Amino acid sequence: MKKTIVILLAFFMGMESCETDFEVNAPWIDITVVYGLLNQKENPHVIKINKAFLGEADVNDMAQIRDSSEYGADEITVKIQRSLNGSSYIDYGNLARYEASNKPAGTFYSPDHALYSFTDTLEPGYNYRLVITKTATGDQVFAETRIIEDKGFKFIPNSYWTADPTKVKVDFYKDGNYFTFNKAFWNTAVNGRRYQLTVRFHYTEINILTSQETPKSLDWVFPARTSADLDGGDEMGTEIDGEDFYKFIGSKLDPPPANIVRCIGRAAGLTNSAGQLDFIVDVAGEDFNTYLEVNEPSTGIVQERPEYTNVFDENGNEQVGFFSARYSISTESRLLSTDGIAGTSVTELKTGQYTGDLGFVTNTDPDISTCPL
Repeated sequence: MKKTIVILLAFFMGMESCETDFEVNAPWIDITVVYGLLNQKENPHVIKINKAFLGEADVNDMAQIRDSSEYGADEITVKIQRSLNGSSYIDYGNLARYEASNKPAGTFYSPDHALYSFTDTLEPGYNYRLVITKTATGDQVFAETRIIEDKGFKFIPNSYWTADPTKVKVDFYKDGNYFTFNKAFWNTAVNGRRYQLTVRFHYTEINILTSQETPKSLDWVFPARTSADLDGGDEMGTEIDGEDFYKFIGSKLDPPPANIVRCIGRAAGLTNSAGQLDFIVDVAGEDFNTYLEVNEPSTGIVQERPEYTNVFDENGNEQVGFFSARYSISTESRLLSTDGIAGTSVTELKTGQYTGDLGFVTNTDPDISTCPL
């Protein structure tokens, strides 16, 4: 009985306490959200700048209102500065605001949104700093990054990768045996931390009734690797198992309709690229790599992960997002080998156990006049 009375008293006291007013939302703070990656191969350079929002309304409804999370055209100014070898930052250019209409539908407003861009040339060796100034208060937000240097960042051995593409053949299979391709290696770049290899396989689907050609490709993406330091010049790469190549193609394609053939084996250097392999290495700067690592899926029991940003206000308070660098190198038009007597890398694609039913043909096949070299 006493236990019941205690529970009832606690219940009614709880009800009474619920009548006390309190603020669910903390006082609003202007928090800037920045996402930007600088790549000297690209021009213009585009930065996404937004703001965090807070209010009493339903958050999903607020997200559909553009000015909830987007600064007005007259609310901020944005410029880029640069510094060489630790010297003071100097103004390098202003970012222009422009309207884009490519934002996919989702939780936030779409398709129109604002982006900021500049067209100045980026030079390796410099640090670049983004400066956002809020016109009403003069408060500033900063983010900086070092450009990834392209000097020395190349595929090795150099003698193999710089040869005539029509003479560089990739052996994955020969005379009944799968081979390991051991030349997918490169020297790391200065200021590059995270590297990822992609092998792109080109083919062309041809409708034999209408002669319509549709160029297509498949990207075989390998696990990312990180360098021990940012000094560059270290050897990195991966050996590619030939059997895995055919397994990958077989896992990505279904047998085509009877009127469709998949053409491979065209000569390199032509406008078409069917049957060719591109080797691409993408590299991420230090902050980009850290952001990716923090946001990778958790494999442990603890699912909570720390927030990461390299965007700060003038008082050192964290904002949201990151500003970093990326770069890439590629070597294109490497052909599957036709070496072999009882089977080649090309014939294995046409008739092998993993891809033999996928409709791959070459110009040497009977009645395939639509697949010329």
